[in-house]
Amino acid sequence: MQQYLLRYGEIGTKSEKIRRNFVDILIQNIERTFLKYKKEVFIERERGRIFVFTENENVHLLSRIFGIVSYSPVIETSSDISSMKDKAKIIGSNLSGTFAVRARRVGQHDYTSPEAAGEVGSAILSENPKLKVDLDDPQNEIYLEIRNEKAYIFGEIFDGPGGLPLSSQGKIASYLGERNDFLATWLMMKRGARAYIFHDPETHWIDELDNWDPNLKILGEGEKNEFLNLDLPDEIQGIVLGDTLESIQQIKHNLPIFRPLIAFTEKRINKNIEIIESLVEK
Repeated sequence: MQQYLLRYGEIGTKSEKIRRNFVDILIQNIERTFLKYKKEVFIERERGRIFVFTENENVHLLSRIFGIVSYSPVIETSSDISSMKDKAKIIGSNLSGTFAVRARRVGQHDYTSPEAAGEVGSAILSENPKLKVDLDDPQNEIYLEIRNEKAYIFGEIFDGPGGLPLSSQGKIASYLGERNDFLATWLMMKRGARAYIFHDPETHWIDELDNWDPNLKILGEGEKNEFLNLDLPDEIQGIVLGDTLESIQQIKHNLPIFRPLIAFTEKRINKNIEIIESLVEK
């Protein structure tokens, strides 16, 4: 199994108690997502970081989990300089062109971050002398994440969707018919809201949304006016519609109405859809 380092962003800005709760939810979502596709995964946590162990062919699932900002396949070693140099040579031996080593540390060590980067960079050059150092605009970057007695070395960073973990906020109901409905729902899910879906029976967007929730809740299917007159569960805190300023309609409802796309242009909608599709296809 390959080890992956996961990073989260906004979660880290919360208070200690809320952060722990959000990380717990994020880990549960990782487990549920891998379980949905019957893939094996093991998870470890440290302050500010989560580590996942899985087969390489399964790692694309991490790109579909809200709360994950990015992830990297890592080589774990001790924080001893000689150990880091030996492991970094493995990554550096396959590179060509220019490179730079970036180091960051947590804990007490008998070297600074620039010293660690310099030592490791020199070791890589001795292994692969065709490389050239370029600290400003390198073609390749090797990262040292030094955390107390351990160090993690990596050269790739893959994007996740970011946001907050699914189910860390309230519950919303959403009508899913067209592309804009999908995007509006996805954006609310990215903010941590759990979506209960009522959908057009002919829409393919329900399958697209299923990629993002390991246990998608379906209220039923039918037309939009049926959804607006639906007797919703008590835990629902609002409804989501894919209206833009050009398509907005006056609707009365006893629950708050969220319209995440109200100020979106067609160009911005297309760009968001492209990003979402690229995350699913990884």
